[in-house]
Amino acid sequence: MSAMPHFNPLHPPEDGLPPAEVRITSLKVEPWPDGRRLRVLVNLTPFLERPSLNAAIQDAQGDEVSSAVIVETMDNQMVFTMHIRAEDARGNYTLTLSVTYPEIEEVDRSSIGFTL
Repeated sequence: MSAMPHFNPLHPPEDGLPPAEVRITSLKVEPWPDGRRLRVLVNLTPFLERPSLNAAIQDAQGDEVSSAVIVETMDNQMVFTMHIRAEDARGNYTLTLSVTYPEIEEVDRSSIGFTL
């Protein structure tokens, strides 16, 4: 198994895009069997400058129940775990992920619904 390539600012990818053109190419949620944790799988277009990601989960009433910030990611393919801290986490939720850069704010956003 080969290591996933990391972003190198001295040698950015030849197919890397400038910040305004970076996009989410896929977003998936895989609930863990415990019903409280979620595996979030994200793919971005290759980039020339490292973006930050903001992830937020809202319940069916629109209340935020979990959030995460990934600052200046080095990878355009990533997997991370989010937690829902509720006594009974069963129900319908929406995960919203945005790609941001400090100088131009949000450049892309994607949402996906899921049920626990």
